[in-house]
Amino acid sequence: MAPTGRPTGNVLIVGAGPTGLLLAGDLAAAGIGCTVLERRAEETSTLTRAFAVHARTLETLDARGAAADLIAAGTRVGALRLLGATALDLSRLPGRFPFVLVVPQYETERVLKERAFAAGAEIVHGAEVTGLRQDAAGVDVDVRTAGGETSTRRASYVVGADGVRSTVRRELGLPFPGRAAVRSVMLADVRLDEAPAATLTVGAVGDAFAFIAPFGDGWYRVIAWNRRHQAPDSEPVDMAELREVVRRALGSDHGMRDPRWTSRFHSDERQVPRYRVGRVFLAGDAAHVHSPAGGQGMNTGVQDAANLGWKLAAELRGWAPSWLLDSYHEERHPVGRQVLRGSGALLRFALAEPRWLRAARGAAAWAATHVRPVARRLAGAVSGIDIAYPAPRGAHRLAGRRAPDVPLAGSPPRLYELLGDGMF
Repeated sequence: MAPTGRPTGNVLIVGAGPTGLLLAGDLAAAGIGCTVLERRAEETSTLTRAFAVHARTLETLDARGAAADLIAAGTRVGALRLLGATALDLSRLPGRFPFVLVVPQYETERVLKERAFAAGAEIVHGAEVTGLRQDAAGVDVDVRTAGGETSTRRASYVVGADGVRSTVRRELGLPFPGRAAVRSVMLADVRLDEAPAATLTVGAVGDAFAFIAPFGDGWYRVIAWNRRHQAPDSEPVDMAELREVVRRALGSDHGMRDPRWTSRFHSDERQVPRYRVGRVFLAGDAAHVHSPAGGQGMNTGVQDAANLGWKLAAELRGWAPSWLLDSYHEERHPVGRQVLRGSGALLRFALAEPRWLRAARGAAAWAATHVRPVARRLAGAVSGIDIAYPAPRGAHRLAGRRAPDVPLAGSPPRLYELLGDGMF
C-alpha cells in the first residue's frame, strides 16, 4: 500500500549502524519525520564488524534501489566456506543474488546513509542518549552532545538500534539474558604478503580458530581464537601469538604484518524477552546478539528494520490495524531466537574439542556439501531466503514467506522495482 493520510507524528532512532540507517531511510521515504541520534562523533569509520551481506539482505536493498551501489563496492562469493575445504554452495539460491557479498560494514553504512539523507532523514552525530520516559502520547528522550550540552527531544515513537550495550534497552529496564559464546577473540587489521586462495578464509582445529576477510583495499581483517590463552578483553593482542594461532588453524599466516588496529572481544548469545515496550522498540544488536559464525548479526538487524519501518509509517499515517505494531515482536523475535541457536551451533562445531564432536562436525560438513536437500536447507537458512514468519490460523501456506522477485508485465519489469522504497 502506498503512503496515504497525513503523518501525525515522528520517530527518533538511536544508533546509526545499518539497522538504524535502513529504518531511517524507510521512514523518511514514507514521509515520516525521522531523526537518528548517534553517539559517535565521526561521520565515517574505517572500523568494521560485519563483512557478509547475504542474499535476503541484498533483496531488501534491491527493493529500495540500494543494492547495485553496494555490490559495486564488494566481492561476490558463490560458496560460503564453513570449515577448511568445506564450502556451502550458494549458486542455486533462488533470486538475483545467488552469492554472499563480501564488503566492509562501513560501505553498507555509506550506502544506507546516502539513501536516508536523500529521503530527508536527519542524522545527528555526537549525540548520546542519557535517559527516556514515555507516556500515552509519546516519548521524551534526554540527549547530551559531545560538548556537554543537554536537551530533551519528544517523539511519537523511539527505536533503540544502539547496539549490544544499548542505552535504550537499559532505560526500559529489560533484561538481556544469555551467555558468553566465546571469550578472548583477537581482532587485527593487517597487510598480508600472500593473499589467501579464497575470498573468505576460515579454519579450525581443536584449540584454535581463524578467519580472514579482505577490505578490498589491501587490508585484511583477521579474527582468531586460542583455547590455550584465554585473556581478558583488556589485554593487548600480541602479534606473535596471533600469527601462531592463524598458522595453527589455517596452515599459514600469509605473511601477516603492519597491524593498524588490534583488539580483543568476547561474543555473547543474548536476546531480550520483548522487542516492544509501549512506544519504544528494540532492533538489531540492541535486541539480540549472536556468535559471529555465519555472518548473521548485521543481516538480521537489517531485516528487523525492514519489518518495523512500514508498520510505524502505517501507524503514523492512520491506516494500521490495532495489532500491526505488536506483530513486529511476534514476527521478529522467533527469527532472532532461530538465528541465535543456529549461529551458536555452528560456532560450537567450529571450536569442537571432544573427538566425538569433531567427528560429528565432519559428518555435518560432508552432508552440507554432498546431500542436496541438506545443502539447500542450510543455504536457505544462512542466506535468509527461507526465513518465514508465523502464519495466522487458516491462512494460505505461503503467508509469512518471502515474496520472490517475480517478473511483471509492463513497467517496472520486476516486483522489487515496483516496491520502490520498501513500502506496502
